[in-house]
Amino acid sequence: MRDLRVVETYKTRGFKSVWTIGTLNSFCRYFEVLVSTVVIFQISGSALVVAINASLRVAPLLLFGWIIGRISDSIERRYLMLLSSIIFSVSSLVAFILMFSGVITAWHLLIISFASGIGWSLEFPSRRSFIGDLLSDKNRSLGIGLDMMSSNIGRLAGPVIAGLTIDYLVEFSFLFSMSLYLVSVIISLSLFNLEGRFASNVQLPKEQARSNPFRLLISNNMYRTVLVVTVVFNVWGVPTFSMVPVIAENLLSINATLLGILVGAEGAGSLLGSIAIAGVRNRKLQSFLFIFGASLFLVCIFLFSLSEIYLLSLVLLFFGGLGISGFSTMQSVIIVDRTRSDLRGSALGYLSTTIGTQPIGALNVGFTCSIFLPQIGVRISAIEGIVFMILLISASNYWEYKKKFNLKI
Repeated sequence: MRDLRVVETYKTRGFKSVWTIGTLNSFCRYFEVLVSTVVIFQISGSALVVAINASLRVAPLLLFGWIIGRISDSIERRYLMLLSSIIFSVSSLVAFILMFSGVITAWHLLIISFASGIGWSLEFPSRRSFIGDLLSDKNRSLGIGLDMMSSNIGRLAGPVIAGLTIDYLVEFSFLFSMSLYLVSVIISLSLFNLEGRFASNVQLPKEQARSNPFRLLISNNMYRTVLVVTVVFNVWGVPTFSMVPVIAENLLSINATLLGILVGAEGAGSLLGSIAIAGVRNRKLQSFLFIFGASLFLVCIFLFSLSEIYLLSLVLLFFGGLGISGFSTMQSVIIVDRTRSDLRGSALGYLSTTIGTQPIGALNVGFTCSIFLPQIGVRISAIEGIVFMILLISASNYWEYKKKFNLKI
C-alpha cells in the first residue's frame, strides 16, 4: 500500500521537479557549510567566528521568515522559489571569484553566508507550502517525508564531497555548488509551465483576512509545542553541531576527508531515519518522533563531546542523525499536514522564525567555547538544551492536563 502511495506521490505533476530542487539545494547547502567552516577556521582560528558564520546562514529566518511566510500565502510561491535559487547561485559565484583570486577573508564568507541565509528564508516556507499544494491529503505527509529524505541525502553527501574537495580542489568548491544551483534555477523556471495558481486559493472573510494568522495558529497546542521544541533545538542543539570540525581537530586529529565522513555520519543517520519514518500518518507517533528525535540528538552531541575515539564519534553522530530525522521530518509533516492551505505559508514562516533563533545559540556556544575548550563548550550547551527540553515538555503536558480538566491555578 505504501509503495503505491510512493509511486502516486512521485508521479504527481510538479512534485518531481520540486523534489529535485530540494535535493540540489540541500546538497549545496551542507557542502558549503563545511567548506566555509573549514576555511574560516583556517583563516581566523576562532571558534566564535565559526559559530557566527553558522548563525548567519539562519539569521534571515529570524528577521524575515514570518514576513515571507505570510507573503507566500498571497502570491505565487514559484516566484519565491526561483528568487531563492538565483540568490544561491549569485552568492556562490561571488565566493568562487574571491577564493580563486586569493583575496577571500573571513568577513567575505560571513557576508556570503548571510546572503545564502536570505535565499533559504525564501525557499523554506514557499517550497514546502508548494509541496502541500501539489499533493492530495492522503499523500501530503508522505511527500514531506520524501522531501526530507532527499534533504538528508544532501546532509550526507554534501560534507563527504566537501571534505574531498577541501583536500584537493578547495579553490573550486564554490564553483561546483554554483553549477548545481544553476540547475535549480532552470528547474524552477520549468515549474511555471504547471497550470494553476499555487498559493492561497481560499477566500477568507474580510474580518478573518485582516486578523493576525499567528493567533489562529498558536491556539493549537501541537503547533505551540512544535515552535517551542524548535526553539530549544535551534538554540542549544544545531549550533553545537557547527563545532564538530573544531572538536575533531582538537581531539581526533583527522584530515579533511575523514572530517567529511564524520560530519556525513550524521547525514547518514538522518537519511536512514527519514526513509524509515516517511509517510507515518499516526498523529501520536508523529508527535513522539518529533520530541524524541530532538532529545536524542542533544544526548548524542553531549556524548560526542566526551569522545576521543574516531569510530565512537562516528557512531554517536550517526545516532544523532537518527534523532534529527525524527525531529526535522515530523516538524514539517505536523505543520503542513495539519494546517489549512491558506495558512500553510504563514505557519511555515513562523516556524522558520523559530529556526532563526540559532544565532542566539551560536553566540552562547561560541562564547563558551572561547572561554573554555570547544568540547567543554559543546558539553555545557548540550546539557542546557536537555534541561530546557525536560522543563518545556513538562510544562506543555501540565498545560494540557490543566486545560483538559479545567483546573485553576
